[in-house]
Amino acid sequence: MVVLASEAMQPGIAHDDLLLLVLQLALLLGLARLLGMVAARMGMPEVVGELTAGVIVGPSIFGNIAPGAREWLFPATSQAQLLAVPAFLGVLLLLILTGLETDLGLIKAKGRTAGLVSAGGIVVPFASGLALGYAIPAVLVPADTPRTTFALFLGTALSISAIPVIAKVLIELRVIRRDIGQLTLAAGMIDDTVGWILLSIVAGLASSGELAAGAVVGSIARVVGFLVVSYTLGGWLVSRTLRAVSRRAPGPGPLISAVVVLALLFAAVSQALQIEAVLGAFVLGILAGRERRVDHRVVHSLESLTLTVFAPLFFASAGLLVDLGALLEPTTLWVAALVLTVAIAGKFLGAFAGASVAGLGRWEALALGAGMNARGALEIIIATIGLSLGVLTEGMFAIIVLVAIVTSLMAPPILVRALKKVPMSPEEAARLQREAASRTSLLDNVHRVLLPSRGGTNSQLAAQLLSRIAVGRSFDVTVLAGGPDPQEIHGRITRHLSLHGGNVELAAVDGDDPASAILDRARRGGHDLIVLGATETRTDAPDSALFSATVDRVLMDSPVPLLLVSSRFDDDAEVLDPRAPERILLVSTGEDINNRAGEIAFAVASDPESVVDVVHVVEPPQSTWAEIDLTEVGRARELADELATKQASVGLAAGVTVRTDVRISDEPLARVVADAARAIRATLVVIRSDVQPVTRRAFLGHELDQLLREAPCPVLVITRA
Repeated sequence: MVVLASEAMQPGIAHDDLLLLVLQLALLLGLARLLGMVAARMGMPEVVGELTAGVIVGPSIFGNIAPGAREWLFPATSQAQLLAVPAFLGVLLLLILTGLETDLGLIKAKGRTAGLVSAGGIVVPFASGLALGYAIPAVLVPADTPRTTFALFLGTALSISAIPVIAKVLIELRVIRRDIGQLTLAAGMIDDTVGWILLSIVAGLASSGELAAGAVVGSIARVVGFLVVSYTLGGWLVSRTLRAVSRRAPGPGPLISAVVVLALLFAAVSQALQIEAVLGAFVLGILAGRERRVDHRVVHSLESLTLTVFAPLFFASAGLLVDLGALLEPTTLWVAALVLTVAIAGKFLGAFAGASVAGLGRWEALALGAGMNARGALEIIIATIGLSLGVLTEGMFAIIVLVAIVTSLMAPPILVRALKKVPMSPEEAARLQREAASRTSLLDNVHRVLLPSRGGTNSQLAAQLLSRIAVGRSFDVTVLAGGPDPQEIHGRITRHLSLHGGNVELAAVDGDDPASAILDRARRGGHDLIVLGATETRTDAPDSALFSATVDRVLMDSPVPLLLVSSRFDDDAEVLDPRAPERILLVSTGEDINNRAGEIAFAVASDPESVVDVVHVVEPPQSTWAEIDLTEVGRARELADELATKQASVGLAAGVTVRTDVRISDEPLARVVADAARAIRATLVVIRSDVQPVTRRAFLGHELDQLLREAPCPVLVITRA
């Protein structure tokens, strides 16, 4: 008898259930993405269209048009639980992403404001919901549920906010890193934390029939204990885990997997403590976001998957639960209108009042009120819990779900309009500019450095310069030793290599082709930067090769940016005095990409007494001096001054002493730079250059070739930056 592999396997999901799940996912994701794009074209956040998709295919529209088809496609059986799994992953990933984008330092700085906004956003809705709970007709209150329990539950439901909805809107609008975005997240997270505490108290009351002081204290203690342990022991564990993953499996992929696995574990712990799994995922995101290795590449990859697949599924599945037809009964309809009005007004007034007390402007207060008004699927989760506990009737369940959907649909457009009116302070603009610069920075995105060496003087100099660059950063460095005694070379290099965090590992060159070994290690090891001391073969002949064949090959084929250190030191000479301040000559060419050279120069000048001289050479028009248009020269000088000053401003912002020197000369650049280096007694020249293959060797340009031959000090060349 032949048994197919699929038949031999233990069935996990029935055939028909799996078929329905695949169809549900295809329909929800396709429609959510389509309507999301339509919403975006109409100037609204995509989440509006994604929520609408669920409402369309739910009982409200599709269920009325084709009830049989709707019942077949979305049956009210245990199969419905299968769809909840990808939806839960959507909210989990969205909360991880929100945590990664949350700046605890900024929130701490605005803690008082966030606390006041949150207090207003909780107290007013809770009090109004509590009062409303006593006024709602008895027909909408379960017969065996005490009115106080019902009122407390309604107040809790109306005081909650939906961080996933808020976060997705802020991410789509690209304002999540703005002060108002972080403040909204902080206030919303405080709201949700307090809301879950209230929910656990009310749930205990519903189960026991009495409000026990022990249950209240226990709920608060679990949340506080979880947060304290997470930000102490948990932070240490997350940091060690992510660093280990980064060292052993470079690249964004393994880090994304590690972050998601840790988030699931944190979610499991918070769920076990009866807090709510999403809080654990959010806390993990914050802890992971503090790690430098979780950079913009990791966030972007996770964001792409979350916002295009899982988050739309989550929002669309939330809309499936809404049955607008259940609200057509007259009593239910007017109660629904009343509850919706109280829910919206309570959040707006509470958040607005808190923001006003904190000294925020009108538009900031309106933005906070709109953002915190969105209830999203968390409100639906609370409604589901209330229904399962017997605290809600079917009619009240539909009303609370309606509140969740309507507030989530109305909040984004109001938030968009309000955010456009919120002014940006100079401090906020400067912070955002720094963050934008960091995303494009060379050094801020370097985590693994490859330092090939045969133990020569230039390699030792490269190690010293890398030590200066590493100040305030965390690099993992691989010393790739070539030669008969790798351990001896490793010791010679690490004597000059001092890292401020990060690790140093030794690897030996395998085989007889060191260039291939270096390039292969750079690709396989996930290195972001190669720092290479030039092994020289040059003679005094002007057409001789500057570097060895190995250096030439690495220069031409390096898959990552490369720092090349070249000097005319003898092998037995001292390299640099590590205690001495640097006098660095930065050659500015006026190219935007040349800022990478400035970045390296200012990083090397980490000593407070170091000085960077920015020199910009202007070549006059190709004519005799007697014929030169002085007006044209003046304009060229003004432009050069502007470029040099712009370059210098970057260093000044980093706390480096910078001087500018604009020279007009028809002499070769190499000679002008070499003369300037002698005049200031420079200890290092920093310059950027592209690599061009010429006659099977790397060619950096005639001027740079000549500078490397004539410079009175070491030269650091940045290539492929």
